[in-house]
Amino acid sequence: MKTIEDLKEEKTYFKNEKDEQGNVNRVAYTKLVPRTPETVKTGVRFGYYVIDVVFIYIIAFIIGIFSAIAGVIEIWDDPIISRLLGMLIFVSYYFITEVTMGTSLGKLILGYTVINKFAQKPSAAAFLGRSFARAVPFEAFSCFAERGWHDKWSDTYVVKNSEKIELQKLMGVVNDKNDLLD
Repeated sequence: MKTIEDLKEEKTYFKNEKDEQGNVNRVAYTKLVPRTPETVKTGVRFGYYVIDVVFIYIIAFIIGIFSAIAGVIEIWDDPIISRLLGMLIFVSYYFITEVTMGTSLGKLILGYTVINKFAQKPSAAAFLGRSFARAVPFEAFSCFAERGWHDKWSDTYVVKNSEKIELQKLMGVVNDKNDLLD
């Protein structure tokens, strides 16, 4: 089955050719070249990460309030338990938002979505893999490249909503009726 990595587009190039009189003319020619998906840029990626972290802190704060009301606030005093709970909140936030909406709240606000190599909403397993991959130490630094480790390891792409629609048109894919962003 064809993937977005297999897409080609026609590009126009120019070359210089001599005519019968020896004059050099610029001649246009077309060539099929790979069409790479336009993935999110580093600055935008950092922007929606900051937005997502704000939401994660709000959720953690609310959980902390409920912990105090329930009388189990002491569990947050243990550094190992608090880190594990923090990681659980972090992974859960990304998994729940992405599996339900196809995007996190930060990406949603900035107009981005997550797609698989078929320009569709990825599976829950792919979203779970993305979420746990973010817990790998130094994974955040991989986002300075074109695609972060959590994108590569889960075989997903973060693209603008308009790019998703364009890729789906090029693939001849009917939009998924369960996708909230279409």
